[in-house]
Amino acid sequence: MPASKTTFSIPEGAPGFIKELRSQRHSMQIRRVMDYFSLVSEVFDNCLGVKPGDSVWISSWDHTLDLAAIMELECARRGCPHLTTVKFEDAWFRSISDLSNQELKVVPVQMRAALAKTDFYIFTMGPRKPIPWHSIPEKKRNLVSVWLDTRYDKSPYAKEWARISKLHNVRMLAVEATLATPERAKPLGLNHKQWEKVMLEGCLADHKEIARRSRTLSKLLSGNGRVQISTPSGTELNLVLDQRPVGISDGISTDEKARKGLITFLPAGAIEVSVEEESAEGRVVYDAPVRMGNNTIKNLRLRLKNGRIKQHLATRGARKFEQYLRRAGRDGGRIGFLGFGLNPRLQHGYTQDDKVLGGVTLGFGNNKSMGGKNEATQQWWASITKATVSINDTAIMRDGKLLV
Repeated sequence: MPASKTTFSIPEGAPGFIKELRSQRHSMQIRRVMDYFSLVSEVFDNCLGVKPGDSVWISSWDHTLDLAAIMELECARRGCPHLTTVKFEDAWFRSISDLSNQELKVVPVQMRAALAKTDFYIFTMGPRKPIPWHSIPEKKRNLVSVWLDTRYDKSPYAKEWARISKLHNVRMLAVEATLATPERAKPLGLNHKQWEKVMLEGCLADHKEIARRSRTLSKLLSGNGRVQISTPSGTELNLVLDQRPVGISDGISTDEKARKGLITFLPAGAIEVSVEEESAEGRVVYDAPVRMGNNTIKNLRLRLKNGRIKQHLATRGARKFEQYLRRAGRDGGRIGFLGFGLNPRLQHGYTQDDKVLGGVTLGFGNNKSMGGKNEATQQWWASITKATVSINDTAIMRDGKLLV
């Protein structure tokens, strides 16, 4: 096979491993690294607003060192004092067994000291392989911290981390795209290279435009109102907004988020709000396949009355959905929230469906963290496409295109 003739412009001062890739004509690897340069520029300029003299802590897994190296280069270029730390997957997993329950709850003194001197904390998500939760003693599972953000991570460690970061007003950003590894793709039934490409593309969206749209939608979703949703595939649903708090994923880290200990995740691009739990009436047809682990649910159709699922059918994967309903408890089948995707560079089917521009997300089950009332032990959601949506008879989306 002839060598690729694709050429790329390597930035001045690029790490040696990039020049080595060029000499070996590994065009795919070079393209990925060039995407990393674009990603780091977007993170530093638009998502965080890093200025010369700001202190930056880069936390990397051992499989994301290429990206960490480019972040280091950017820190040096901007004159930012920086610290880079690395988590080695095997050592991290071994530490879960070796450390006591009390030690797993505590942020080590060295990390507390570093966080106190940090303006921006940037970390890549990992580890490379799926965490084998079945092999972790049950009493320790709730002590293992992965997300750090207390909205999703209920571990004592995350709670302590948030307390320290809030105290020192640290802006934090996590690159979730680094979860797109071959080891994680296989059990999900995903093509690794395509998944990685989509995730990186999603990180390169115009976050300022996403933030603009989210502000406009937030005003509409945070009040009272009757929502009507319809799709060509058969969705005909009415529900009610009830002045609930609006959750926004816009990719922009702010001082307000820092004061709350919130982390900005990339890819970003979603806005969600819990709804009046007894209000939903009609039917929902999920026109895109829904992934649940390595299982797929196709053509899932729900009939709702008084906010609860009264009937569900699917041409494939119905048992998987029934399994969720059994495990989630009484409110597992009650409407939980409504959301809109805002990221034009993501695609459905690659673990980020709720963020795809043009999609409408309808979720069931637990919505307590969103200001809701459902007591379910789990949450389930999926997105519909080509929807027409109105609030109080004013159209905000037509055929999957936002009008705001």
